[in-house]
Amino acid sequence: MASTSKRHLRRPALTLALALAVIAVTAACTADSGGGSGGPVELTLLDHQEPRVELLKKLLPQFEQDMEEQGKKISVELLEGPAEDTQFATKLTLDYNSGNAPDVASFGNSSTVDFATSGFLLDLTPMTEEWTDWDEHFYEQLREELVQPDGKTYAVPREAQIVQLFYRKDVLQSDGISTAQPQSWDDLLDRMTQVTRKSGEPSLLFPAGEAWGGGTFFEGFIHLMLGTGSSLYDAEESKWIVASPGLTAVLTYYESLTEAGVMPVDPLLNPEPWVPTKYEAFPKGDLVATTCGTWCWIFDWGPEGAAPIDGLFKKVSTWEFPTENGDDTFVWGSSGWVWAISADTENPEEAWELVKWLASGDFMAQNAVTVGAASPRDDLRNVPPYSDYDFLIDAERQLPKARSFVALPGTDKIVQAVGEATEQVITGRMSGEEAAEFLAERATELLGEENVKSL
Repeated sequence: MASTSKRHLRRPALTLALALAVIAVTAACTADSGGGSGGPVELTLLDHQEPRVELLKKLLPQFEQDMEEQGKKISVELLEGPAEDTQFATKLTLDYNSGNAPDVASFGNSSTVDFATSGFLLDLTPMTEEWTDWDEHFYEQLREELVQPDGKTYAVPREAQIVQLFYRKDVLQSDGISTAQPQSWDDLLDRMTQVTRKSGEPSLLFPAGEAWGGGTFFEGFIHLMLGTGSSLYDAEESKWIVASPGLTAVLTYYESLTEAGVMPVDPLLNPEPWVPTKYEAFPKGDLVATTCGTWCWIFDWGPEGAAPIDGLFKKVSTWEFPTENGDDTFVWGSSGWVWAISADTENPEEAWELVKWLASGDFMAQNAVTVGAASPRDDLRNVPPYSDYDFLIDAERQLPKARSFVALPGTDKIVQAVGEATEQVITGRMSGEEAAEFLAERATELLGEENVKSL
C-alpha cells in the first residue's frame, strides 16, 4: 500500500448542488422492509482500498450468520468507493450532503471532526456507554481523542496507528555509528550528520513542503511539535496557537536539518516525494532514517510491499521520537481509520450491531494484519492472526505512553500553513524564525483573527 494511502482526509467545502451534479447516485440508502417490526434489514457499508474491501467481502457473511443465530435478519450490501483517498473523501462528502450516505462508513479519523460538526454522523455516546467493551478494552487515549468538541463520540476505532522513526541499523553498524535511542533533536542531528558526511547523501526525512500534502504535517511536523513544550491549540479559548516558542523551535530545526545537508530537499519539492525517498533511497540504504508507521513493515518494505527490503527485520529497526530538550522520548499513537454511522440511517440499532462486530474479535484481528496496524483494544494479542505478528503487538504496547494531536475544526488550514512555511525553510528562502512569523501570518489569514492567539 503506497504511502499516499495514509494521507489524512480533508472534507472539501462542497455545496449540495455540486454534490447532486457530480455523483451518479448508487443505491446507498437503507432498504428497510421491516422497520422496527423485527423484519429483515439491509444495511449499506462504504469502504475503499482493495485490501480492506476484500477482507470485508470475505468476513461480512460471518456477521450475517452471527446475527441470524441471534434471531436478527440483517444483511449488508458492501459499496466500494474510489481507491484514491481524496476521491473517496469527496464521494463520501457528497453522499452525506445529498442525503444519500451509507448506513456505515470507514474513513480517516482526521475527518471525524468535520463530518460530526456538519451533522452527518450519528451520536454514538449512549451506545458506547452501554457497551462494556468500550471502557474495559479500548485504550483510554483512543477513547478520549474520539470525543469531539461538543463532548460526544461519533466514531469507533478500526485500528491504531503507531508512527515512529524507522532506521537502517545495518548501515549505522557498518559505519560504526551508534544505534542507541537518540534522546534529543541535537542527538539525532549529530548522528545523521555523521552518516551524511560518510555517504555524501541526505540521511534523515521529516516530510516537509507543499508537495507532500497533509503528510508534511501528520508524518513530519507534528512529531517534532509534540516534542516541544508548546501546544497548537487552546481548548479553553477554542483558539489555534499560531505563534509560540515551540513553533519557532520546530521550524528552526528544519533549518538546521537543511543546512547540515541531511534533508532530501530536491525530492520534497517534486510530485510524489515519497517515491524517491521512502521507496528508493531508504531501501538502498542512502536515506538512513525516516518517519513511518506500522503499515510500513508490510506495505512499504515487506516482501509484497512497494519497495521490498530483503532481510527487513535484520536491516531495519525503530526509534521513538526524540524531544527538543532530551526529555522523555515518545511514539505517535492514534486512531487511524474509524467506523461511523450516518445520522440519517433508518436502522441505527442494526448499524450499531455491525459496528460493534467490526470493532471486535476475529474481524479486528484480521483487519489489523491486513492493513499493518496495531490493535486499538487490549484483548486481541492472543487472537490469530494478530497473535502471530510480534512487531504489531510490540507497537500496541507503546500506546499507553504515546502522544498524538486530535484534529479539530480548522486543522486543514493549519496543515496548509505548515506546508507553506516548511517549504520556505527547506528552499532557503526563509530562516526558521522568519518562517515562524510567516506561519503565524498565514494561519491567521486562513483561520481568521478571532480564531487564533499567540504566546
